[in-house]
Amino acid sequence: MARPAITQAATAPRPPPTGRRKPDRPTPDMPHPDTTQPDMARPDMARPDMARPDMARPDTTQPDIAGPDVPESLLLAGLDALWATVRHRLDRNGPAWRGTVSLPDLDRAAGLSIASLIGRRPPRRLDLNELEAALLDRSIGRDLCDAISRLGHPPSVDAAERREARARTRAARDALREATESWREPWATDWAAEVRRSGIIAGLDGVAVTRLVADVRRLIDHLEAASETGVGRTEAAAALFGSAHALDRGHKLATATEAALRFRIDAPGLRGRELWETAGVQTDLVSAPVLTWALPATGASPLGELIRAAGAGAIPVHLTLMALRRHPVSVPAGTLVLVVENPRLVEAAAERTLPGSVVATNGNPTAAVWILVEQLLGCGTRLLYHGDFDTAGLDICRRMQQGGCRPTMMAASDYEAAVEKAAQSNVELEREPRECGSTPWDPKLRDAFNRRRLIVHEEFLLDHLLDEFNALVFDP
Repeated sequence: MARPAITQAATAPRPPPTGRRKPDRPTPDMPHPDTTQPDMARPDMARPDMARPDMARPDTTQPDIAGPDVPESLLLAGLDALWATVRHRLDRNGPAWRGTVSLPDLDRAAGLSIASLIGRRPPRRLDLNELEAALLDRSIGRDLCDAISRLGHPPSVDAAERREARARTRAARDALREATESWREPWATDWAAEVRRSGIIAGLDGVAVTRLVADVRRLIDHLEAASETGVGRTEAAAALFGSAHALDRGHKLATATEAALRFRIDAPGLRGRELWETAGVQTDLVSAPVLTWALPATGASPLGELIRAAGAGAIPVHLTLMALRRHPVSVPAGTLVLVVENPRLVEAAAERTLPGSVVATNGNPTAAVWILVEQLLGCGTRLLYHGDFDTAGLDICRRMQQGGCRPTMMAASDYEAAVEKAAQSNVELEREPRECGSTPWDPKLRDAFNRRRLIVHEEFLLDHLLDEFNALVFDP
């Protein structure tokens, strides 16, 4: 078969392009670009590694494809572990980090390549400053991070995001510490630790944390300035922060403020409405009334007449905070009143037309409950209290005792009797996951409850409780 003629043009040597070093091992499918005629290049044959150096993208977070300026000796498979190690350290510590890395096991070719790069026998730990200088001296990349990208290991986007998150967290914590340094309260440091530990500042940068602390400070100062007149939560939110909902549950400002209020009034167990109201902030004046039965109200006030009319009709009546403030309740001195935790007992007292007066806190006592208790005590009323035998109920009982009520049928013996009654009735009581706090009216109750951890709700003792109270009314 005749061989095709070889023309002079096909055999004429092509000089290497000006300004670009010839690759170590050129191959037929990687022709040298003719930089003297860039407009003649076919678009479908364009390669990323043929880009002019002055056209390289400045974003080092984007991977760069190794071009003809990267010697093949540095792209050996035996060096891949080294470049991966360097990239891992840069991803973890940041692209500006320079230190040393342990040199992985290298085959002979890879070892010779590194020795040629740094000009000496590779040490057991490779100094990244030395490596960077050697790579830049070969015109490989703009810095170490870019050079490692050109060697086939671009930065990890996830790692960059993690570094940014860590930096943001550090800035937030520093801002929290600096913003509370000027606080005069002795609990400020503990509050800052609680805010940090609870995750309130998670996702915030330093500027946002500084603003958050300043807003909490403004509210505390506002409360102190209005300590005698009282403060409404929505009014304070609108006046201080421009939104009546700024202190609603779920907002970071509300959560941070509640943490500060717990320290301010030394009430670590309080939450929600009870916390705000105990701290002197009224959530509102009408939505959390106190439920009452048969209070022997005296006086000619509209509220007194309403209470008497409700009693005459055997109707329990709700007394709002607004009504109690405008028309304080008065009863004859020595009146016996049973305060209970659950409204079902007031309902049962009305169903039985119990002659004694009963008041329900409906769980944690609201401001309306406390102001009624204060008004009744001011009249010389004897207030008895009973609640649930569980951790929350015993905490409420302790606060009610501190507020002037006397716990009744809340001794250790009462608890043991209730547990025994449940056992005899084949009633399986729920278990309490938490230990209860102190029970100063009967210290033995704390031990008995924490030993058994069995919950006895007030409704389980309803008949016994109302019968015993009724007997006290007629034979105090």
